[in-house]
Amino acid sequence: MPLAVTMRLESHKFFSDRDCALIFVRILCEVGNIAAEKNIPLVDRGPFLVEAILSGPEEEAVSVLREMGIQFAKNAPNHRWSSLLDLERGRKLETYETLGYAVAEAKKLGVPIPTVEVCYSIVSGINRNI
Repeated sequence: MPLAVTMRLESHKFFSDRDCALIFVRILCEVGNIAAEKNIPLVDRGPFLVEAILSGPEEEAVSVLREMGIQFAKNAPNHRWSSLLDLERGRKLETYETLGYAVAEAKKLGVPIPTVEVCYSIVSGINRNI
């Protein structure tokens, strides 16, 4: 959600971009650390191979996401996240329900999530100005 809202691009474009994929990987890892602390197992479902992404080195995870970007470009080139569609329609974003919840849980658990916290601040600022 944060990349869709900040980049304002079709999904395949930010997944294919190395820098954007890296940020996405770090977000997944940080949220995965919250899940691990709460003993919540992560499984691969849908297009996001979360378990596969989190089980290897960061550079491999970036490659997995970039490959996913290629698949999105082939199969759904116009795909955009619902949060981006909401933003384009002038609707408030579910900022707390997504990123804010993760920030609150991480704080309770003492799990550092610096990337998610920065994204939460940026998206919250965007949301306040809709």
